Amino acid sequence: MSFSRFILTLAAPAPFLAAAACGSSLDLPPALLSNIVDTATIHALQGTDIGLPSGFDVTTGSLARTDRGFEPFDFAYDIDPGGNSVILTLGVLGLAPASAIQMSNRSFPDITIAPLDDYEDDSTMTVELDDVFIVRSRATSAGCAFFLGSLPRYGKFRVLAIDQNLRQIMLEHVVNLNCGYRGLEPGVPTN
Repeated sequence: MSFSRFILTLAAPAPFLAAAACGSSLDLPPALLSNIVDTATIHALQGTDIGLPSGFDVTTGSLARTDRGFEPFDFAYDIDPGGNSVILTLGVLGLAPASAIQMSNRSFPDITIAPLDDYEDDSTMTVELDDVFIVRSRATSAGCAFFLGSLPRYGKFRVLAIDQNLRQIMLEHVVNLNCGYRGLEPGVPTN
């Protein structure tokens, strides 16, 4: 086992501990960043130019290229051999399962707070138009007060469009960039 894989293996439980901390009486500083509704177009891992973003980084609320070792991401998009659009967790990609996803049967506006449980970190999820899913990012200390340590960020996503010819998906999303907060309504979160 390589040293980097060993370190990633040790870090894998961190999001679960951090998520548990988010549900505790952790005294968070007031949220400063406003949640906004935005869109992102993500290109398939296979069959598109390598320079196009195939991943999404929930910790920053931005697109990410998956071919760069220094550019982190929390999930990727691809089209499987059967022509289905799929969201891939890091575990499926052979990376440390530090982020996780759950499909939701609720509408995008009805999701006001990210759940703590029932996320999958090693799954391929087939998505169709209007499907909604929630992502818990990998834990990070970036943007957190030093006493909070590493915590995940949360985001909700809805499939707005799938273009099989261009091999891309457009997602509507709200990502909470405030450390330790799970609120997913537009505006400054209170939880």
